[in-house]
Amino acid sequence: MKALGAAAIAAPLPIRAQSKRFDGITLNVNSYGGDYDRIMTETIARPLAERTGLKVTYTPGSSTAAVAKILAAPGAAPFDIVLCDSPNMPDLIKAQAIDPVDADAVPGMKKLLPKMREFGQFGLPYSIASIVLTYNTSRVKAPLSSFAELAEPSLKNRVAMLNLENTGGMLYFIAMAEAGGGSVDNVEPAFAALSKVKPNIVSVTPATVSLVQVLEQEEAWAAPLWDGRIHAMRKAGRPMALVRPKEGVYSLLSYASPVKGTKHPDAVRAYLDQAVSDEAIAGLAKFFRYGPTTSLDLGPEGQEVITYGEAAVAQMKTVDWTTVSERRADWLNKFNREMR
Repeated sequence: MKALGAAAIAAPLPIRAQSKRFDGITLNVNSYGGDYDRIMTETIARPLAERTGLKVTYTPGSSTAAVAKILAAPGAAPFDIVLCDSPNMPDLIKAQAIDPVDADAVPGMKKLLPKMREFGQFGLPYSIASIVLTYNTSRVKAPLSSFAELAEPSLKNRVAMLNLENTGGMLYFIAMAEAGGGSVDNVEPAFAALSKVKPNIVSVTPATVSLVQVLEQEEAWAAPLWDGRIHAMRKAGRPMALVRPKEGVYSLLSYASPVKGTKHPDAVRAYLDQAVSDEAIAGLAKFFRYGPTTSLDLGPEGQEVITYGEAAVAQMKTVDWTTVSERRADWLNKFNREMR
């Protein structure tokens, strides 16, 4: 019996599948749908699942709606991580709805370019979107080089623009304010510039997709528009120019932030580190031509990205998003009155 017992003790135990660090954990993250979600799944969620066992559930919708849900449920938000843009960050920070991101805990952040951390320790910036100038090269014979030229008489009833509900419209508005000697503290030059453009306006919309549509249908020939959307039209064969306007490049950053109260802080940090990996940053940059926030080498494709590389990023205009958040409603009301 003793010998049998010893043999039993010495016998190897059944082999078990090796467990992974985050097996059984699921992170809930808001998202934007379509190709955006496909790329995040391929470059963030799938590698994390394979390497760590972590599952990520993306819920598509507007970032504004996601932020509203978080602010409405302090301590019980439906997300572990919130994806949103620069304009949303001041409200989240003010409400203490997100936690800081420590670069020491997310090693990939050491690759971030200068100027990327607009909000100090808050938010992991992973993409840059910019408002630039586009025009139909088949319809507009004299090349355009500035937003101010949208007021040219030759463009009567042929200009489209985003209103101030859309951050793209807000960036154009701020560009016109500063080009006229103003600032976020004095936006009267922007309204003066808009009054000159108004006779040329055929469409003002809060929806980027609607603006793209009027350009594709050639109801409008020129507009301030997101760089990624212009790239998509060009890729589809549309004769649209992509111009860095003389007023400068006004941009916003897209952020991933840990929601306060998440039950899985270590898994959140793992997600953030993967989100700033070369694989993830390149996925969005190469497909949408949005600017990378890191020192990533995009190769020849980088030539088509407005905010690619340290030199280009250094020329980006900075925006005081806290002041914009405080005054946006008043500006929107006046804009709606004057642009009817």
